[in-house]
Amino acid sequence: MKYKIGIVMVILVFLATFYFFTNRNKTGVDQTYLLPMNFKGCVVINYDVIKAPPLQIKNNEITYTVPDDGIIDTSSPMEYGWVNKNHSGALRINAFYVDENRKKVKRVPQKEIRFGATGSMQEAGQPEKKYRYQIFGSKEIENQGCPAVMLN
Repeated sequence: MKYKIGIVMVILVFLATFYFFTNRNKTGVDQTYLLPMNFKGCVVINYDVIKAPPLQIKNNEITYTVPDDGIIDTSSPMEYGWVNKNHSGALRINAFYVDENRKKVKRVPQKEIRFGATGSMQEAGQPEKKYRYQIFGSKEIENQGCPAVMLN
C-alpha cells in the first residue's frame, strides 16, 4: 500500500513540476491600435457582441482598427488572448495613426498611451456587458476618463 501511495506522489510531483515549467514563461499577446489621424481620447472594446466580427491573433498580436467614434464591437470574449485567468495583461501595447487607407503614418508616442482597464456592467434584466478601454493622448485627456463606456 505504501508503495502505491509513493508512486502516486511521485507522479503528482512530476505533473506539478511539468505544469510549472511549461506555463511560467507564457506571456500575453501584443496589442496594436490603428487610430484615425490625430485621434485623442478613449477607445472602447465591447466583447461578446452578437454578430460582431471576432478578434484575431496574428504573429502573437491583436490589431484593433479603431473607427472615428473609438468604439469597437467584437464577438470575442474579453479573455481572448489571455494566458490564463490570473494573467491577462498584454505583453506590449503599440499604437499608430493611420491614413484613410489604414496605412500607418506615425507611431503614437509611448507617453500618450495612457491608462486602460477592463470592466463590466449590467442593467436589471439585461445581459452583462464586458468591455476594455484604453486612453490615448495627454494627461488632460486621461483625466477626463472614458465617458464612452457609460454611453454604450
